Amino acid sequence: MPEHISYILSFLLDIEEPAAADAINNICYTTNKAEWRRYKIVIIPSGFFNKITYKSQNTAPQLPLPEIDGVPLLFGAPEVARVGGQLIVKADIVASAYFLLTRYEELINTERDTNGRFKGNSSILYRSGALRRPVVDEYGRLLRGWLNEVGVGLPERQSKFKKVITHDVDQIAQYRSNRGFAGGIKRLHITDALKSKLLGIENDPLFTFPWMRSKEKDIDTELFMKVAGMRFSQDLPYFDPLSADARKVLELYPHPGIHISYEASKNPQLIESEVEFLSHIAGEKITKSRHHYLASLHPSDFRYLINAGITDDYTMGYADEVGFRLGTSRPVRWIDPDTMEVTQLTLHPLIVMDKTLYDPRYMHLGFDDACNTIEDLRKITEEFGGEFVTLWHNSEVSTISGSYARKLFEQICTK
Repeated sequence: MPEHISYILSFLLDIEEPAAADAINNICYTTNKAEWRRYKIVIIPSGFFNKITYKSQNTAPQLPLPEIDGVPLLFGAPEVARVGGQLIVKADIVASAYFLLTRYEELINTERDTNGRFKGNSSILYRSGALRRPVVDEYGRLLRGWLNEVGVGLPERQSKFKKVITHDVDQIAQYRSNRGFAGGIKRLHITDALKSKLLGIENDPLFTFPWMRSKEKDIDTELFMKVAGMRFSQDLPYFDPLSADARKVLELYPHPGIHISYEASKNPQLIESEVEFLSHIAGEKITKSRHHYLASLHPSDFRYLINAGITDDYTMGYADEVGFRLGTSRPVRWIDPDTMEVTQLTLHPLIVMDKTLYDPRYMHLGFDDACNTIEDLRKITEEFGGEFVTLWHNSEVSTISGSYARKLFEQICTK
């Protein structure tokens, strides 16, 4: 069995070796009927991996998606037949999972927004009404049920659920730079500007890191710091990552990841130098990343992360919609859709970003609807033992942001 197929089956079952290998030994994924008799579960390939059509528009799922036991199916037919002691499964959950986990969809769907990003509302999951469901995890539940039905006992899944609060450092202060100070005076924010400029960054309204730290307590946290990018307005305002102010951020969050600049998303050859620069600043090897603007432009760009020594990426969410961009709530090793290689890069699904909820360009939810949306997604993630990864900007939780992010952040830290 090819490595990428074996990995997907193992991921779906979500159990440790050797139990996973024993279970997979009872499953075949082939159209060759001569091999079927040796297995208890036969999953019939839909033709998705056909070399002639692979990476062509012919491999795009067609709406409306059929459902198998209530779960949307991207490929194959929603049919399972019992033949003696076997189950013959026409629902191609392998190709369906592969399509989502690898971001293969972004190879064949060229729709992008003004920042070059693949949009959530362009995705097959959104258009089928299933973006807020971890359908790959649901495929895993189906597969476990089928194995139990044919007498293959499986150990209980051990829940690995945890909340992970992440922060992107795009701007660390409002009034510390000469330009920011002048702007504050011009807008008549004179007292705040003077306090920040003269008394230290702790008095700046955007320096909310100590406040966030006090709320997070025992919650797992990740901070991603931007250290480059001056050619595009999306990377402004630039702050000096070597400054004493930046050092105070790193004292609170001493093991940062790289927040890859917008410029580097346009020119990914720059990623390696940005990683090296932050490694120098932090005094340790940087192995975690997230793209600024969530602007990872193409699945093949992940190769640049791997070459730069990144082992864990947290970019895989949408700016315009909350939900499960990868179709899963769990960290997953990236399979390169160009080569089908199972790489050592782990993708951590980003489920909610603060601005997605309330920004008029995106979902534009009121506070109560945002609370309910977050709680629904948290419960689903907990049900499947995933990582509930959320993104909060220090600028958005400030008292001057004008949003409800600060109140919402406090709430998520207590639930």
